[in-house]
Amino acid sequence: MTGGLVLLFILAFPLIAFSQKGSIRDVQIRGANGSWKVSFSVENCFTEKMEEAIQTGIPTTFIFYLQLFQVRSWWKDRMAASLKLQHTIQYSPIRGEYQVSLGEKESAKVTQNFEEAKRWMARVEGAEIKPSSDVRPDILSYLRIKAELDPVKLPLHLENLFFFLSLWDFQTDWHIETLSP
Repeated sequence: MTGGLVLLFILAFPLIAFSQKGSIRDVQIRGANGSWKVSFSVENCFTEKMEEAIQTGIPTTFIFYLQLFQVRSWWKDRMAASLKLQHTIQYSPIRGEYQVSLGEKESAKVTQNFEEAKRWMARVEGAEIKPSSDVRPDILSYLRIKAELDPVKLPLHLENLFFFLSLWDFQTDWHIETLSP
């Protein structure tokens, strides 16, 4: 009887319902010399379980995807550029500080304030996306942005024992910003 209740619960509330749903906000795009500088924030990107894991010293990484497309009316839109960058946070219990590596700046910041470290993790500032080929200014273009948590990788197939880590899931939907032609 108990197994039936568990199965009913899983079918009624799929695992996706347990995942955190964040969103991309405050997008700013500046174009210059054939490239774009993009800044944005991610809201609702930290769950209680993530925060607990960070506090124990587990490194946590957000991956950000940026894709620049040009619209084509009779064919699939053309991807003109893509960029993948990461922000990683690691807490050192011995020093009592958080180190946040920022992929777009190729640098790291250190703080003892967890809220400040979370703000750094959730904000991308001035990521530069350059087209691999010419982008025609007279054709409508758009930028897609997505953020997700890099899955925790456990050694020696321990992920089979710790299946609950799959509930420690985070990703946003694709956010689309139209670039003025």
